[in-house]
Amino acid sequence: MQAFSVEESIMEGEKEVKELFEFVKDNAWECDAYEIEKSIFSRVMKIGLSAMKCYFAEKGTGDKGPQLELKDAPVLQLESTLRGRDYFSVFGKLKVPRSCYRTEGQEGIMPLDAEANLPQRSYSYLLQQWMDLLSIRDSFGESEITLQELLGLTVSQSRFEVVSHETKSHYDEFYHNKETPSAESEGEIEVLGFDGIGVPMIKKEAAKIQARLGKGEKRQKKKEAMVGVSYTVNSKERTAEEVAESLVYPEKARDKKSEKKDAEKVRAQNIRRFASLERSRQEVIEEIVKDAKKRDPAQKRPWVVVMDGALNLWKLVFIVLGNLNFVGILDIIHVVEYLWVAANALYDEKAPERKKWVYEHLLSLLQGRVGRVIGGLKQTLRKRKLKVSQRKALKDVIRYFENHREWMRYDEYLSKGYPIGSGVVESSCGHTVKDRMEGTGRRWSVEGAESVLLLRSIYTSGDWDMYWDSYMKIERKRVYGKVLDTLNLSEESSNLEQVEDSIQTSEEALAA
Repeated sequence: MQAFSVEESIMEGEKEVKELFEFVKDNAWECDAYEIEKSIFSRVMKIGLSAMKCYFAEKGTGDKGPQLELKDAPVLQLESTLRGRDYFSVFGKLKVPRSCYRTEGQEGIMPLDAEANLPQRSYSYLLQQWMDLLSIRDSFGESEITLQELLGLTVSQSRFEVVSHETKSHYDEFYHNKETPSAESEGEIEVLGFDGIGVPMIKKEAAKIQARLGKGEKRQKKKEAMVGVSYTVNSKERTAEEVAESLVYPEKARDKKSEKKDAEKVRAQNIRRFASLERSRQEVIEEIVKDAKKRDPAQKRPWVVVMDGALNLWKLVFIVLGNLNFVGILDIIHVVEYLWVAANALYDEKAPERKKWVYEHLLSLLQGRVGRVIGGLKQTLRKRKLKVSQRKALKDVIRYFENHREWMRYDEYLSKGYPIGSGVVESSCGHTVKDRMEGTGRRWSVEGAESVLLLRSIYTSGDWDMYWDSYMKIERKRVYGKVLDTLNLSEESSNLEQVEDSIQTSEEALAA
């Protein structure tokens, strides 16, 4: 095949530009804005493809002379013919001509691949990035349709899954090397949270979850994904009355907040989200604790773990955190839910006393009188004539409070300004896992789910662009390590950095 020509590529692009404006001029009166805009976009795609040809033409074929010497390898000879490589860009497909060096019994080496940092797969890195961005938001099938509609590119849905699996491969390396947030951007308290949420599995995978069923048991259709979060937040002292009112009488609390215009809203800072289906609960907890240690190695900030009432999870947290100093806090929302269980058991559904009862008992808990609340519920069991269902409900509430009493010292937490709600990890279960993994007809293999969960963890942690920069650098070193040394190519400077420097130089020249 022939090498690309810079002049021909430019002429081709100029021809496309000229035809574009002639088309607009000739069809302005016959077409509406929609038709014109759609036609302009398709023609701009052709111009982009011509520009890519110009890029490869300017880059050359990678010809380094008649021989290529690699370190600790035989001398490779230049082949007489160029080898083509399919390159599927966001503008469409083209075949890139490259010089090849090889010797008998050795794989051929194409220096241009390393110089242009071409991915192993024919899809360009930009196209892969866009494919991942689509597939972490919607099903692979819908992503295929979206790409076809937007760019006119045909990529089968199975390729989306393959690409996502490859992209997540450097997840651990990225977070191991990622710089910690600056001290100025962090809050005063280090907060960790953990929870689990089910992911619907395909039949083959669901069968592995519980191979042998007991009498009356139904086969599970979901496998638990473990979710962990690490973030910081500023302290904010609140009174028990303020919290109780906001949870039981939110409309009153909103009215009071609107009157206090200077009231600052406490926000979570630098949230790291991590959701995994393949890794064990303990492994997820260990990863999040590792993140917190990187951010606060000397534990200068107070550490807080806020979770719901899963006792097995609490035991694991204590195992992993070991001798580290931290405060465990039972999520107040779950506490309120149990108070409503008791209130619904004691009062008629429409009785106004229900809300008052919940408020008063919540206020007592927030003031540190957990023992008094438990004692009062036990006394109600002894003194009142209750139905079996009512007694069961109260016993469940009493058991819950007794089992979690050590993490219900809310008077201390409020005075120190600690968060007492697990909203960040709860919301992470929703928008990192549930929003993508559940839906009509969505069933997952463990491998497929894990790829999407890790990529969504990166995206919802705000690390998407940073991860992709890292991914391309790691891949460049992995795929072209030996060739980079031979060609004296810097592994540190990326193509993007070179482009940015070029743009800045041009802007400075124009300003001058």
